[in-house]
Amino acid sequence: ETARQQAEQALRESEARFRSLTDLSSDWYWEQDREFRAIGYSEEEGAKSGTASRPELGMRRWDVPALNMTEADWAKHRAALERHETFRDLELQRSDARGGTTWISLSGEPVFGPDGEFRGYRGVGRNITERKRAETDRAMLAAIVEGSGDTIMCRGIDRRMISWNAAAERMFGYSAEEVIGNEFGNLIPAEELATTAARRALIEQGQAMPPFEAVRIAKDGRRIDVSITVSPVRDTRGRVAAVSFVMHDITERKRATDALRAAEEQFRGLVEQSLTGIYIVQDGKFAYVNSRLAEIFGYAGAGELIGRDAESLAAPKDRATVAKYLRGPTDTERASASFDLIGLRKDGSTMDVGLHGARATYRGRPAVIGMLQDISEKKRAEAEIRRYIAQLKTAFMSTVNVAMTLSEMRDPYTAGHERRVGEIAMAIGEELGLDTRAQEGLLVAGYLHDIGKIKIPSEILAKPGRLSEIEMQFVRTHAEASYDVLKEVEFPWPVARVALEHHERFDGSGYPHGIQGTTILFESRIMAVADVVEAMSSHRPYRPGLGIERALAEIGRGRGTAYDPDVADACLRLFREKGYRLPE
Repeated sequence: ETARQQAEQALRESEARFRSLTDLSSDWYWEQDREFRAIGYSEEEGAKSGTASRPELGMRRWDVPALNMTEADWAKHRAALERHETFRDLELQRSDARGGTTWISLSGEPVFGPDGEFRGYRGVGRNITERKRAETDRAMLAAIVEGSGDTIMCRGIDRRMISWNAAAERMFGYSAEEVIGNEFGNLIPAEELATTAARRALIEQGQAMPPFEAVRIAKDGRRIDVSITVSPVRDTRGRVAAVSFVMHDITERKRATDALRAAEEQFRGLVEQSLTGIYIVQDGKFAYVNSRLAEIFGYAGAGELIGRDAESLAAPKDRATVAKYLRGPTDTERASASFDLIGLRKDGSTMDVGLHGARATYRGRPAVIGMLQDISEKKRAEAEIRRYIAQLKTAFMSTVNVAMTLSEMRDPYTAGHERRVGEIAMAIGEELGLDTRAQEGLLVAGYLHDIGKIKIPSEILAKPGRLSEIEMQFVRTHAEASYDVLKEVEFPWPVARVALEHHERFDGSGYPHGIQGTTILFESRIMAVADVVEAMSSHRPYRPGLGIERALAEIGRGRGTAYDPDVADACLRLFREKGYRLPE
């Protein structure tokens, strides 16, 4: 009896020790019968598993769905149990009472009686939810690191490389196998070794470090400009266990920045050394002026004008124009403008200024950017040229008048004919829409169209009776004689040809060559009508003047035959509808 009691006591003590160890463990205990039905759990299983979805007593494990198990997975597990095999780390994901999921891991072994008969299973379970979450987080982080377009690497405190992503391999040309586990310093150029060592010391002490730019060396020797972010990686006790590096290739950005800087320097040099004043106006005030603009207006430097009202550099009479220009375009105005104005120098003197500007954006805000020049000398030169041209024109017309006067002296009975023909021709030209220059050409051609008469004896020109056929043939030579006199003179108009053709007719019935239609110069067709109107209206040695109505009737009769219909219509319209009168 005593021996039995001692054995029972030893058993109770053993069970107590086992229960104490089980309570301290993160695992729990479970049992199944020979039909794989649950027959017991350790008392703390619910708290340790964190799930209320375990099979109830009497239920099989697969009676409660697991989110990660398919029918095939359960069939495989049942087959192992039926073979009475030991199994380990069967992981199940199940819904918990809070609406989330819980992961558990089960391990078990078959139980046999003294007679070798199979009695069921017993084993342990563990809540692995946190581990699974950590694994998921690590997998996600690894995917992010591996899929990043930036180089991401990690180095231990022993300076050996721990991780090296695909972007690092693409950037530098080294594979992960070449790098991981090695104290890898091949990337750092010699000129940056000291700076890198100083940074390393700071980061390993746990000090924060802002991103910085540096140069790193690829496997093929290429120098790569990179932006680097360095961060300490701490262990569970807060100590720096490793250092992570994120590198972004900024070679192209640096190249573009350097090119932009060089272009800006070049542009600034061109602007500052320009012979033209250049300005930027924002909110009506100068935001920038170059030194040339300050010089034009008599200021010592650009600083005197920055922030000053742009209108103040214009004379009072032009300030409204400048203000309108600076306010910007309306629906009827363009975004750019060019105009002249009177500028006001610092000493109060004035000058002519030519300005061109356009709407633009400066530092993200609307502005007017433009250039201006002192055009005082240009204006003076233009005025001088205009005066000189006027003098030449006066001298030219005086010469024409002299020639006309010489012609009239040979034929005093038709004095004033050439002048009147020229004025009538010019009026018809205006009615036909010819420009001022073409009208001036008609006037000059009218003055000179009969200059060839100087070759005809005055007694024929002044003969009071009808001319003989021979005398008429002789008079008709004046058209070609006029051409011969004028053809060597470089007029800006076809004066010589008009003199040659002013007796030609639209239907070919004229002289000296009998040409017709548009073969006759348009100015000659105008001169032919003007000549007939004046000749018929005025007195001649052999007859009195027939009057304007007879002359206009002749033009109407010959419209489309002897005379160009458009020219004839313009002449009739001029006299009959617009009240034109013959010149005195």
